[in-house]
Amino acid sequence: MSANQQYLLDLYRTSQLGEAPPPAPGTGDRQAVRELRTWRAFLAVVDEHVATRRARWTRWTTALRPARPVRHAAAAPAPVRPSAAQSAPVQPLQERPYRVANGCGSPCER
Repeated sequence: MSANQQYLLDLYRTSQLGEAPPPAPGTGDRQAVRELRTWRAFLAVVDEHVATRRARWTRWTTALRPARPVRHAAAAPAPVRPSAAQSAPVQPLQERPYRVANGCGSPCER
């Protein structure tokens, strides 16, 4: 029997007995992951061996990761002065950032 089938069976049973319905499967998954992450962070603070191991692992992964190329911003063009024939002043172009956020909140490259 799957979790959804068990949930439907429990839902029917509680409706027959007049009790409160059980939570849907997967309702507390995110909260459980957050609590596990918090607990591991707490253990890292309390246990110095875990903190030492994590620091060592971070050093190794940083050293083995390939270096990113450094991109310098191009020099901004000189501002254009409006002539007497132009009615509105010309605004200088704005530089766009190299990395922008996508719809999910993580950065992506253009």
